[in-house]
Amino acid sequence: MFLKSLQIGFVGLVLCVATAWAGPSAIQGVVKDAKGQAIKGADVRIESKDGKTLFKTVKTDANGRYISDGLAPSVYRVTLVVNGAVKA
Repeated sequence: MFLKSLQIGFVGLVLCVATAWAGPSAIQGVVKDAKGQAIKGADVRIESKDGKTLFKTVKTDANGRYISDGLAPSVYRVTLVVNGAVKA
């Protein structure tokens, strides 16, 4: 009986670890212009790979940094929008 409960406990532990390992992810980066200066207040759009679904839009801070967390592990398209124009 002890061996059976030990095996069940191990399987439960492996499932919990696998679930935690595949938990929410984040995308982060820094946006700079051609001269290497940070771009403040730019919109960074996090979209599906095909661009059909917008998941989140975040703004860059004073240092050009952005972070979008709480994303499911996947492949995303990151699009930069500055002053209403798509840049990348």
